[in-house]
Amino acid sequence: MASDRESGAGPRLIQVLRLIAEGGRGFSLKELAARADLPPSSVHRLLRVLTGAGMVERGPHLSYGPGRELYRMASLLRARFDLVGTARPFLDGLWAQWQETTVLCVYNPTSRTGSIVDVKLTTHPLRFAIELGMELALPWGSLGQAMLAHLAPADVDAVLRTASIGPLSGRPLPPRPEILAELGRIRERGYADYFDPNYDVAGVAAPLFGRDDVLIGCLGITMPSQRFELHDRDGMTEAVRAAAAQLSELLAIQA
Repeated sequence: MASDRESGAGPRLIQVLRLIAEGGRGFSLKELAARADLPPSSVHRLLRVLTGAGMVERGPHLSYGPGRELYRMASLLRARFDLVGTARPFLDGLWAQWQETTVLCVYNPTSRTGSIVDVKLTTHPLRFAIELGMELALPWGSLGQAMLAHLAPADVDAVLRTASIGPLSGRPLPPRPEILAELGRIRERGYADYFDPNYDVAGVAAPLFGRDDVLIGCLGITMPSQRFELHDRDGMTEAVRAAAAQLSELLAIQA
């Protein structure tokens, strides 16, 4: 069983990190201890943990300030919060051009799923019920596959191991070589498309990247398959791919 001292280390660590993040300047060990109302020896141990993780860095005159890793994490969170506002003009542009439902998804690394964070619904009476916060399994559909194709091989393996049946079709996954070949084609083309007239569903999606080509999510258009056949499919796929590429450039700058 952990001692009281050990169980209190987490809150104290957060307390010290918060003080450094909010301070905006360097703090000496003595100042941090006073502000945290902790013994200097305890603060020193906590700072060793934080500096080792890159969250805090030593400054001049034995001071401590925010570290590079803390700034990196903050920039990633800011990019996630700014994503919807940055992406909205691209969703609006695709909607205006095609009059079909446009969707913005983010990739969740912990669960290896996607989440819908913004959507602009078509005005057509025949449309799919797509809600904000809806979770997407990656092996099925254009939105999921656009993200799955750009994961590391170990993550792809993990996703495929836990996949069961398609949420719409109820069918099992195709053979693994077939899936991997399709993911390779998606990477080469820069977009994923899906067309299933049996369930009257179709879509086109392209991945979104931030700085250092980190996968953020995808941008796509979904519609019934019967309407997909009436559109200029090549034009739609190129429009989605181009919009995702332009949005990725902005996200890389903001990150």
